[in-house]
Amino acid sequence: MSKMILLLPLLLAACATERQVAVKAPEIELVMDKQMQPMTRNEVIMAINECEKNGTRAVVINSRRKINGYSAEVVVDVTCAPRYY
Repeated sequence: MSKMILLLPLLLAACATERQVAVKAPEIELVMDKQMQPMTRNEVIMAINECEKNGTRAVVINSRRKINGYSAEVVVDVTCAPRYY
């Protein structure tokens, strides 16, 4: 019993030590307006219909673009994702 009392503080002290974990920030590239092409209305409709035909849901990815001094949302990509049931 006395050995158990002597070992208990050592076990608790081992759990309380802190580890230094180095966190590296992900490398992110900013995509400029010249590299990003918006989808046409017909392309968006066809992509959504294709997703629905396959039994999945369409996820629309938007971006902001300045048009005549005003910020407007444009569709950049449509991807298919599993449906929620």
